[in-house]
Amino acid sequence: MEPPDFVNRILNFGRLLDGENRDSTHPDDIAHWCAVYAEMIRFKERLLSETQAEIEKVPSTKAELAGNDIPFLQAEMQRLRTGLAFWEARRDKEAGKSGQGGT
Repeated sequence: MEPPDFVNRILNFGRLLDGENRDSTHPDDIAHWCAVYAEMIRFKERLLSETQAEIEKVPSTKAELAGNDIPFLQAEMQRLRTGLAFWEARRDKEAGKSGQGGT
């Protein structure tokens, strides 16, 4: 049995979000991707917290959740934090060019 197509996508921790263009320096794009990445990180943090709480409530889930889900969520959050750091650095660089200073 072949793994579903999405498996290859989720295992690519260098992938960009749909529609993301890292060549863009447009302020609206930068603000958009900073906001998207920040929200995705908040969402994944909630998932991680709920997963950890589930292990506490139902210890028999620990092997599956702690062995698979938690490491995946942690890796996914690192990917998202890297994306956010990219866009924040782009924002700061572009703000410096225009003399506006970073936010």
